[in-house]
Amino acid sequence: MNSVPNNFLGALKRHADCTETILKKASLLDRDDIEFSTDAEIIGIRKMINSVLGENHMMKAFVRLKPQGGKVLYGYMRPEHDVWTLVGRFFAKRFPGTVIVLGNNTRSHVFLYGGDVLNHSRAGSLSKTLKELEEAMGKSTAENPDELWDTYYWSQYRREAKNTRYFKQNMRAKYVRETGITAETDSGGTKLEDFY
Repeated sequence: MNSVPNNFLGALKRHADCTETILKKASLLDRDDIEFSTDAEIIGIRKMINSVLGENHMMKAFVRLKPQGGKVLYGYMRPEHDVWTLVGRFFAKRFPGTVIVLGNNTRSHVFLYGGDVLNHSRAGSLSKTLKELEEAMGKSTAENPDELWDTYYWSQYRREAKNTRYFKQNMRAKYVRETGITAETDSGGTKLEDFY
């Protein structure tokens, strides 16, 4: 069972189907009411909160960042709920001083954490934003970013961690689609699609 956070209203606001009526009802409740109530309407609110928290967790875990030059990392993301800033903040703080671009074919979000302040802006499609960043920052300073990525990827691979049953149990197919994960193979020829 997921635990409802103290700031559950913040999570609830990010849900795609959240309305003012639902927010008003939830604002009259405390954390224990949300977590332990058996009322059908409150259970629905709890499910909405857990849906947002779950998607946030899955996007942080499964969005793959790729390098563009020396100071830009980008990843494909198509969340159902408004978790853009939560995921972007996570990656920006993980890679301070690096421009993080998360997006899809319709929109993108750009994040930069400089140690004290998180800068965030919205932009058009991911490809358009990356093109604009490349023009603004100049050509790639890294000799071969794909080679750098492959080296990092294989340094993280552990054969003993491969557990397809556990993966299927915990990773829903919709999150694989929404994070844009494509076929990544290990040295044994296993593809991500083999997990399904």
